[in-house]
Order: sequence, then structure tokens, then C-alpha cells
Amino acid sequence: MKAGIKLIDLIRGTDILGCYKNLKHLANHPDEAILMRNGNLIGLLTYLKANSKYYQTLLERFTDEEINKYPFVVLNNLPVIDKQIINKNYDIFYKSDKNRPDQKKKTGGSTGAPFYYYVDKEHLSWFWAHIYFFWNRFGGYQPGDPFVTIAGNSLRTANRQASESVYHLLQNNYFIKGDVISQDMKISTSRIKKAKLLYGYPSSIQNIIKVRPDLLKAFKNLTAIFTTSEQLTPQVRKSIETAFGKPVFDMYGANDGGIQTCECTEHDGYHINMLNCHAENHWNEHGMCEILLTNLSSYTFPFIKYKVGDLGLIKKEPCKCGLTWPKVTELKGRTRDLIKLPSGNVIHGSYFNNIFYRYEQIDGYRIIQHEDYSLEIMIHLLDETQFSRISSEIDTFINKEWPELKIKTSKLPELNPTNLKFKLIESHVV
Repeated sequence: MKAGIKLIDLIRGTDILGCYKNLKHLANHPDEAILMRNGNLIGLLTYLKANSKYYQTLLERFTDEEINKYPFVVLNNLPVIDKQIINKNYDIFYKSDKNRPDQKKKTGGSTGAPFYYYVDKEHLSWFWAHIYFFWNRFGGYQPGDPFVTIAGNSLRTANRQASESVYHLLQNNYFIKGDVISQDMKISTSRIKKAKLLYGYPSSIQNIIKVRPDLLKAFKNLTAIFTTSEQLTPQVRKSIETAFGKPVFDMYGANDGGIQTCECTEHDGYHINMLNCHAENHWNEHGMCEILLTNLSSYTFPFIKYKVGDLGLIKKEPCKCGLTWPKVTELKGRTRDLIKLPSGNVIHGSYFNNIFYRYEQIDGYRIIQHEDYSLEIMIHLLDETQFSRISSEIDTFINKEWPELKIKTSKLPELNPTNLKFKLIESHVV
């Protein structure tokens, strides 16, 4: 079925397989990879200086020689941007180029309003090539091998049902919609039996385990599970690994910022696609480390030192797995996953993780902060008879440390009843 991916490349004007082949080589030749990454940054800055209305004035003080010799110094002198800045300057941010085909994308903003942007086809080629590379390195996948996806809208081709079906067929991808998981759902066990990998939302995969445990034995050829798009808690990881008897590798990515990452066998961080995305640390006003991203493969709609809205720490150190690429560690979720206090201080959601992770009985949770600063904490337990004791202990612990917060703890009826990404923490305090 590699022919299917070749056809995807032909139809979309991408070169996924060519990029994948290069990645296989460059992963074992780190010096070449660094030279290529540096060349990608130089090429991006040179292009923007000549073609981007937004960046021309910012880059004109640097000579071409300076850009070639000191590309990272030049990059460090450029301003940090976010969605708000881009939207204010939208007309001068995007410039189509017939020599660099692009594709329109959208992502949800923190207000719920969609954010529209463009990525070059070159970006799409490398993005999917990295996914295949990670699947191959840690799951033994070969491009064209059959796999199963269980997820919702973010992993689908929006509003293109016909083309989506063809795309999945060419990928050899059996897509199971995350919003229709029920006991009477129709699922092809013959397709499942052939699957090399399972890919999808942690909550959707967990729902399959709970609602259709009879399907688990059909995954006979499964070598690994790759989760994405949601925070993977230790309890959920353990639940999935136990159910399938296969390792789980979590992935983190952001199409706009150009980052695609994956856990390795060490499970102590996410290796970054350093060839096409430069990631750096940015300490914000709350003393938290945000990830800044520079997409090195998208020229027509540049994302330079872009605040993607995620918290984590970029580290460059040797990894026992053998891959030399830098990693995102301490990935804690979105900057909007903050609980606000009346005093003006904030608590990041990872604080609550540390509480919930103490209880093996808690296999899911959700926190909603209302406009009056009160917290509604919902927990899902393996044994509901333990609810009174565990909820009382949680209330006592939080009240002792944050007495100004009003807390209500209740049962979470379902882990994820929709096909949307499952938000663990949601604050409505303005």
C-alpha cells in the first residue's frame, strides 16, 4: 500500500515519502541534520527579508552575510508573536507564492473562534514524514502498513467526507469516529486484525476499551499505540497498555508552529522535529516556561518565535534511545489551563495532576472554574464506592493550601462523551 501514499503525494503536490527517506538517513547522521536545520533557517530568513511585508522592516537592518553567518542571532532579535498579533496584521502576514504551494488550515482559539492560517506544502510533506518516522522507529511501522485511528475532529479532514474516505483508503488507515463509540457500533474486525498501529485520542481509545472490550482480541498484529491531541495521564497510559499488552508512545504537535514530537522508549520527553521546527524556552509573566516555535518550512505564512500556547521545557541533551534530536520535557498543557485566584495569582493545572496521580482509582478527571472563581472538580473512579473518601481527601488538601477557593467535587459520568478533544481544565474567569 506504499503506492497509496505515492498517490497522495501526487494528488496533493507533497513529497512525504521523499522526506521520510531523508529522515531515516539524517537520524543516523546528526552533523548533517544540524547543517540542514541551519540552512533551513537561513533560507527562511532570507526569503522573508525579500518577500514578507511584516518581516521586511524587521530584517532590513541585517545584511545577507549576517543572516548567513549568524542566523540564530538574527532570529533572537525578532519579536515574539501570537495569534492576536497575527490577526491584527493578517493582511501583511500572508503572501501567496506560485513557487511555494500552500494549504489553508484552521485551529480553534482560546475564545472558541477559529484561527485561519496557511502552511506550505513543503511543511505538510515533512510533518507527515516525521509522523511516519516516529511510528517506524518506535513501533516498527513501514509507510503503507495498515493502522487504525480512533479520534474526533482534529484528526479528520473537515467538511470533505468524500475526499476524506479516499485519503484514509490510500493511507491504509481504518478511521473509527470517536463520537459513535457504543455497544452496537459497526466495526470491521477484519480491518482491525491487520492493523500494525493504533493511533488516536487517549480518551477515545479508553472508551473503546470500556464499551467494546470484545474488540481488543482482534488487534492481533498490533505492535504499538500512539496517542495524541490530549494530555495522557499515567492512569490512562497504564489502562491502555494493560488492555492491549503493547507500549504507548505519546505524541505532541502543533500544525501552525510546525512542531511534531514523539516519546521514545525512554518516555522522559518528546523528541522534536528539529529539521523543520526550532523550539525555544520563553519564561512568561507567571514564571512559567512557554514554548516558542519557528516553523522552518512554511514561508508564505510565517510563524516566527510563535507563542503556540503550550507550557514545557526544551532540553538539548543525549538520550539513551540514540536519537540526538532535542526534546520537549515537562509538557504541562495549555497556558489557558490556569486556575485564577481572586488575589490575581494563578495555579497551573499540573498542580492538580500531582494530587490526582496519587490515587490509582482515579482514571479520569475534569476541572471547571466558574466566573466567581469557584471550582467544580469531577473525578471518574474505577471503584465508585471509594468516591466519598477520595473526594473528601481532595477537598481537604486543596482547601488547606488554597482556602480562598470554593470547591465542589462530583462524579464524572463519562470520560469523554463527545468526539472533541477532552479538556481536562477549563477556566471561565476573565
